[in-house]
Amino acid sequence: MKRVAKILLGVLGVLILLIVAAAIALPLLVDPNDYKPQINAAIEDQIGREVDISGDIGLSVFPWLGVELGRVSVANADGFGDEPMATMEAAEISVKLLPLLSREIEVGTVGLQGLNLRLARNADGRTNWASISEHLTRNQAESGNGESPAESEPKNDPAPDDGGFSLSSLQIGAIDIRDAAVSWRDATTGTDYRASGVKLVTGRLTDGEPVRLEFGGDFEAPEAALAGEVNLVAQVEPSIVDQFYRFSDLSLNVIASGEAVPAGRQQASLTGAGEFDLDAGRFKLSNMALQAAGLNVNANADGSDLGTDAAAYSGRVTVKEFNPRAVMRELEIEPPATQRDAALSTAGFDAQFDAGNDHVQFKQILATLDDSSVKGSARVEDFAQPAIGFDLSLDELNVDDYLPPGSAEQAKNEAPAETGGGAEQKAAEIDLSMLEDLRLDGKLSADSLTAANIHVTNADLAVRARDGVLTIEPLTAELYEGNVRVTATVDASRETPRYSLAGNLNGLRFAPLLADVAGTERVDALANMSLDLTTSGRQVAAMKRALDGSLGFDLRDGAFNGFNLADLIAAARSRLGGDDAGEASTALGDDKRTPFSRFAGQFNVTDGVLAGKDLNLTTRLLNATGAGSYDLADNALDYTVNARVPEDADGTLERLAGVTVPIRLSGNLLSPDYRLDVAGALKGVAEKRLSEEKSKLADKVREKIEERTGGDEELGGRLQRGIESLFGGGDEREGDDSQDESR
Repeated sequence: MKRVAKILLGVLGVLILLIVAAAIALPLLVDPNDYKPQINAAIEDQIGREVDISGDIGLSVFPWLGVELGRVSVANADGFGDEPMATMEAAEISVKLLPLLSREIEVGTVGLQGLNLRLARNADGRTNWASISEHLTRNQAESGNGESPAESEPKNDPAPDDGGFSLSSLQIGAIDIRDAAVSWRDATTGTDYRASGVKLVTGRLTDGEPVRLEFGGDFEAPEAALAGEVNLVAQVEPSIVDQFYRFSDLSLNVIASGEAVPAGRQQASLTGAGEFDLDAGRFKLSNMALQAAGLNVNANADGSDLGTDAAAYSGRVTVKEFNPRAVMRELEIEPPATQRDAALSTAGFDAQFDAGNDHVQFKQILATLDDSSVKGSARVEDFAQPAIGFDLSLDELNVDDYLPPGSAEQAKNEAPAETGGGAEQKAAEIDLSMLEDLRLDGKLSADSLTAANIHVTNADLAVRARDGVLTIEPLTAELYEGNVRVTATVDASRETPRYSLAGNLNGLRFAPLLADVAGTERVDALANMSLDLTTSGRQVAAMKRALDGSLGFDLRDGAFNGFNLADLIAAARSRLGGDDAGEASTALGDDKRTPFSRFAGQFNVTDGVLAGKDLNLTTRLLNATGAGSYDLADNALDYTVNARVPEDADGTLERLAGVTVPIRLSGNLLSPDYRLDVAGALKGVAEKRLSEEKSKLADKVREKIEERTGGDEELGGRLQRGIESLFGGGDEREGDDSQDESR
């Protein structure tokens, strides 16, 4: 700014020189237009650039010494083309004579009409005004007392003792610049900016005193397909001496149009107040208000130690409540269709911030979206390699509200039928590239969260990412009267990414969870579950095939809904025995249940196949064990449950007491097909009957032997062993074999 002020003083001095020259000519009654060559030469000597005053020169003398100029042009620097660097159609300036005697400069209205300023930078990085600045600096140094340009910088001295003029003594009645044009071309970047119809009008300018300022014009950036209009009004208080500038009552309006502008045209307005202390390196912005595209943003900001490594910024930003759908439409973005019609209706944001040259931190965040709100803090360290941190709390959020209509119900209906993964699933590759440079350390809590129709409360999440590895440790939450704790890792630092998931779920009520996830309440129980799984791959299908680990479950005091296992077995027994088979239909239906006291199992997972033989089911009427597998990739269940009817069974299962009935489960996991193994059941019944008949026959034979031998134990024993050999074993042995096979 000091350099700019020095240049302005130099230009002003040239104009004053012109006025003084004209004042000398007037008393001699000489037309100043006759002296254009001399005047041109004097100005050229000051700025080091060819000047052409082609318009008329008009003079006034007292009490104002003034000059009016017609067209004037200033040649461009070498290498910047033949067009003048600057032209103007008309100009006027006047200086009051008497204050000059007191070393004060009182200027009247400074007027410029039709200014056309062509600024440029060549491929070497040199600007076309650099030579003017250098020439003025050199002239100032040569006209001083041997001082260097650095030593001759303007001092903050309102009244110099060397008899010269100071900036503090400068007064300008007004500035009136109209119909100006400025262009900027930068060969180093290829940028091209233009402004036209520029207007700058002020009131009386006195250093340190407020003045009204009006500025406006049209702008264009062809390469960016951008054009528009700017209008600014403000109360400005400049102090060039102290390098302090204050503004208030700011009103800035911008209209932008073009292909680069959303919807082809947008309008924005900015109001507020502020101050800049360049000497102290600080600024302050107050009550700033931005309106654009349906958004209202308020801000206050302070800055200190500007231009140093210790630069610091602080403030507050508020985005007033707005309608996201309306903003999208304003930007010609089609609002998404959502399951909840009222979704994306209201949003807002408020936060304090602290920042430096390479970091920013947001505190006291309050962000809202419809019925949800988030509070907390967030930060970004090292803009070159950002490290993101956050500590946020969410009151409630239903993610499903923001999904396309019907997507949750569609997923619920399609999930049970999905097999084989589908071509798209097999081909889709998970993009983990964002993890490569991600540095993240955050915490998130949620009072209530719904996603995929699963309802979770009091959730807490800790997440960390470094060197391509994302870790969640832990995730805890309450859901369906139970609680869950999970840890997870995504390792994208390897050529083939690896994943791990481990956790425990305790006290979960299973029926409402199944109802929300799969639309069925086939199982109702208090559930405990555990899992420890790892996998790898870049595609979902590959990840399913690579799944390894273990998982287990333990369900207590529950029931299988939709069928009665005891009645189903009894109906099958009736069919085998030729009885009325109508009992089978009564075993099925929404009103049927199979209560159990415990249902538990443990599975090992290898290459995406879950295998286990530790299934146990305990009910009042029967017990069951099971073994088999489930292929995750193909969603194929192949499991056999062996239901054993106790020896003391009564009622519908009395005729199957002691019999083991195999039940084959197959198909989809969430909606499996099941059937009784009739052949197995028949074999069990036949073996039981044979065992019973053999036992009865053995008893009768024993009685006959005792009767015929007259109690001779040795003879009876030999006959008994011979008969046992004939029938394949004695009573105790047959009883043992029967029990072994029925387990």
